[in-house]
Amino acid sequence: MLQFMLAIDLGIMVLIWLVQIIIYPTFMHITPDRFSAYHNRYTGRISFFVVPLMFGQLGFHGYALTRSQDVLHVLGAILIGLAWLATFGLSVPCHHRLASKGYDPMVIKQLVHTNWIRTVAWTGVVILDILPVLRSAGLV
Repeated sequence: MLQFMLAIDLGIMVLIWLVQIIIYPTFMHITPDRFSAYHNRYTGRISFFVVPLMFGQLGFHGYALTRSQDVLHVLGAILIGLAWLATFGLSVPCHHRLASKGYDPMVIKQLVHTNWIRTVAWTGVVILDILPVLRSAGLV
């Protein structure tokens, strides 16, 4: 089970770093007349990856938390909760504004800025995942 959890967590971490460093900043360089079509395609296609990863992560970590309230599991659950709050409280509303208004540099900047919360949270989950491995190898 831990291998599946780590695979999902790594997948979501890599995805969020790609979004943070490449995809969201690229929104600024899409011409306003083409932005809405691009954004609609992007949100539809990225959901194909994001939704299963987020629900898979929630399921595996939720199950792990029911089996053990180890501090690493609890911290991981807190970070996942933070990522979900940032997703639905910050990122999704920005995407809704972009979908309804089209190209808006201020909303894009807000999206990039607030996405750091998810990037740090999901990176933290992976760090918590690998700490026991590093400990057992005597590296921490």
